[in-house]
Amino acid sequence: MTEEPTTESTAPTDQKRGGPSAPPGSPENRNPSDDESRSAVEYLEWAALTVLVVVALIATLRFYFSVSAAVDTFVTHRYRPLFMAGFNLVVLLGCGIGLSALVRRLA
Repeated sequence: MTEEPTTESTAPTDQKRGGPSAPPGSPENRNPSDDESRSAVEYLEWAALTVLVVVALIATLRFYFSVSAAVDTFVTHRYRPLFMAGFNLVVLLGCGIGLSALVRRLA
């Protein structure tokens, strides 16, 4: 009625090693010499990504200030705070959605 331990292992080989094997590009399977073998093309791709992110950030800030100036120009003084609050709320919600999507992808 009670189970006695046996010497024969019935666990699959993946379970003996502590779980399924990691994907080929994962940090667990990465060879220390892999960092040294990165090509110049890969470094150029990362540099291009960095430059594009900086340009996008600058364009986003300029767009924000342009919309603020447009609100100052076309909306009467009485309603400016309301329009700016609405615009800032839309920007804040957009940032929240983007950040939550990024955190989910990174986690």
